Amino acid sequence: MPFRAFDDALSSASPALSPEPHIGQAYDNRMRQRERFKVSTVESKRAVPAAVNARARVGKPAPTTYSELIALQRTAGNAAVCQLLEKPATEAGGRLVPVQRGFFDSIGNFFKGAAKAVGSAVKGIASGIGKAVGGIGKALGGAARWVFARLGDAGEWLLNLFRDLPGRLLRFGKAIADGLIGVVTFIPEAIGALIHGGIAGFASWIWAKAKSGAAWAGTLISRLFDLIGGPELAEFVLHIVSNATPLSNTERAAAQSVLGANALRWDEVRIDQGGVLGLVFKLNQGRAFTTFHSINMTAADRADLSIVVHELTHVDQYEHAGSVYIGQALGDQIAEGSHAYDYGGSAGLTTDRAAGKHYADYGRERQAQIAQDYYRDVTSGTPTVEYDPYIAELRRGEL
Repeated sequence: MPFRAFDDALSSASPALSPEPHIGQAYDNRMRQRERFKVSTVESKRAVPAAVNARARVGKPAPTTYSELIALQRTAGNAAVCQLLEKPATEAGGRLVPVQRGFFDSIGNFFKGAAKAVGSAVKGIASGIGKAVGGIGKALGGAARWVFARLGDAGEWLLNLFRDLPGRLLRFGKAIADGLIGVVTFIPEAIGALIHGGIAGFASWIWAKAKSGAAWAGTLISRLFDLIGGPELAEFVLHIVSNATPLSNTERAAAQSVLGANALRWDEVRIDQGGVLGLVFKLNQGRAFTTFHSINMTAADRADLSIVVHELTHVDQYEHAGSVYIGQALGDQIAEGSHAYDYGGSAGLTTDRAAGKHYADYGRERQAQIAQDYYRDVTSGTPTVEYDPYIAELRRGEL
């Protein structure tokens, strides 16, 4: 029987009726048990927040084991257990600390973590794909530019073959004529050398004729090479095995200040670096050299504009004289070594000018060195009076 119903039954009884002794004893026992239960329930309820806060202060979670929950249920009831699971603990300082996450909170956090991991993975994959696509696009762009440049080389070969054909035919014809003249005059000159110089004079004359004959043969070969478009074909191959780039605006302006604005076809000039030229530079100690419209040089030499002017002077020689300039320059270097570049400086120019010497009378390397030194003096503010007459002839194309 419930306690409240039992009490009501006793209260409704007649006061005149005194309970039997055994009934009164049972009543007293029930009342004492009821009071003890109330006291234990209140104490358990008071102990729940204290226990929670105490564990929170030491960084421990609230009691969550099965045995602890059963014990709390038996002593404090379901309401106390629910309070324990729902009520947050409070640290010193007033900050709320969650006592225990529920089942669905754990599931939610699991999915949040999984979603974050998937998102990071997708982001990483997308970033990798983007970089790969960017690298492929850059490579394809570089390949497209290379193909376009090589098509331009092929186009220039056809264009120059017809545009330069008249001049090349004229130079080739002149070489043939010079050879015929040499053959016709050979016997009379031989007789004259023998009469006036004897055997020794004749031997010297034969040696000089041999050298001039070799030079004529080289000239004839170069004229024929130009006639069939050999320079353009050679440059086409060279640009395939190296990194060819156009002149920068700074390089063009520097050269134009010496050679003249319309001295040559500036847009056709390329500076070649890298590729197979790395091996060539190892063999020639990194010295720059010019082949037709292509200047082959290291990055260090390209940074020196005076060297760029020197090499562009060789391009100017090519456009005015043909590829024969290469043989002439190499011949001077073989014969004179480093002295092939020595013209005596400003003092030498003054002496040579007084003797009636002109710019075209110098060797190919001396011509380029005069242009280089002139540029250096102009940019440094040094007077160029001795150079000016020769530079004027250079700008007129008198090479």
